[in-house]
Amino acid sequence: MDASFVGRVIIPDEKNPYAEKMYLTIKNEDGKYVPCLFFYEMASIFMKLIRNKRYNHDEAVTLLPSLAMIHLTVDSETGPAYTEKLLRLCNNYNLSAYDAAYLELAGRKKAVLCTMDERLIAAAALYGVAVLQ
Repeated sequence: MDASFVGRVIIPDEKNPYAEKMYLTIKNEDGKYVPCLFFYEMASIFMKLIRNKRYNHDEAVTLLPSLAMIHLTVDSETGPAYTEKLLRLCNNYNLSAYDAAYLELAGRKKAVLCTMDERLIAAAALYGVAVLQ
C-alpha cells in the first residue's frame, strides 16, 4: 500500500469511493506491507493538510487511529544493494525513489500493489506487478 492509496481511504475529505471499494476487498489476514518511508510520506500528507488549513494539528492527529487500524507491516530492507535496486527501477520506469520503493517491495513480496498513482500503476504493469483494481 502506498501513501496515495491509504490517504484516500482514511482522510475524510480525500476519500475516494474507488479506493475505499478496493480497500474493502483486502482480507484481514492478507499481509499489508509498506516500505520504511511510508510513515514519512503520511506525515508529509498530514502536514500539507495543516499548511493548507484544511485541518489543524489536533484534527490531523485524530486520523492516526484510522491509520493504525490498517495493521501495516513495515519492511526493513535497506543498504547499498537495496539502493541499487531502487536506482535501477527509477531509471527503467522514470519513477521517484519513493515510488520505486513501493514497486520493489510489491515485486519482492509478490504482492498486489495498492496505489492511486497513475505513473506507479503504469510502471507496475511493465514490471509485472499486479495492481489492486
